[in-house]
Amino acid sequence: MREILSTAEQVMTFADFHGAADCHFHIMDEAFPTVPNPAVRNRTADVAQYRAFAAEVGTTRGVVVQPSLYGTNNSHTLEALRALGAGYRAVVVIDESVPMATLRAWDRVGVRGVRFNQVQAGATTMAMMPAVAQRIADLGWHIQLHIKASALAEHEAMLRALPVPLVLDHVGRVEHADMARPGFDTILRLLAGGRTWVKLSAPYQDSRRGPPGYEDAVEVGRRLASENEDRLVWGSDWPHVTEPEKPEAGPLSTFLAASLKDEGRIRKALIQNPALLYGF
Repeated sequence: MREILSTAEQVMTFADFHGAADCHFHIMDEAFPTVPNPAVRNRTADVAQYRAFAAEVGTTRGVVVQPSLYGTNNSHTLEALRALGAGYRAVVVIDESVPMATLRAWDRVGVRGVRFNQVQAGATTMAMMPAVAQRIADLGWHIQLHIKASALAEHEAMLRALPVPLVLDHVGRVEHADMARPGFDTILRLLAGGRTWVKLSAPYQDSRRGPPGYEDAVEVGRRLASENEDRLVWGSDWPHVTEPEKPEAGPLSTFLAASLKDEGRIRKALIQNPALLYGF
């Protein structure tokens, strides 16, 4: 493993990291109803297919995330959570109208967060976030936010005031040029505060260099790790719904190795940090 960690070009798996977690993937069904005019195409990506992928990359725990195209109808995600069983958690999409009894029931089966997607937007708005955060605070859940780094700075005060932890999707949606702009400084300040987490997932979303190395995204990941290595987790973003061509599993795992470089940091991102955030 130490030899592999030193070379991002090699394909690695996480099998040596017992209990490694994939903290961002989706389970989908092309027959499941979608919101009108969804931003991404519906498809079937079922539990059996995901288990095959997880075996390939060597993860045994994970977090299934409600896809944006299903809106606030979480029934398919919750069914997937039950089918995945022990070692799995979920992040749902809700508005302010969901009864607390429903949220408590979901908590018992493993829901741990609520997602606000402001990139493939529609089901949620930033204005809804404080009220939703108040509803989930007593459950110990978090807010998961998918937003471009360039749009983050204007919301910093509100995000700092949330009564729950904050999780930023997909390397904070930072393009390499963003590292010199206010949104990235906002991410660094939030990370330094200790109540914000970043998923080192989907480097293809903002990398101009692309696979196999995602070198520009790696630079972003390294800067985030230098700020707070205890608040980073890894996610595959399987089945990669934004991508016209399926990314190879190898570069997605070696992206983590190249970003963190150190085996201890990688162990934190795969095991220790997810255990704290999701209660594995």
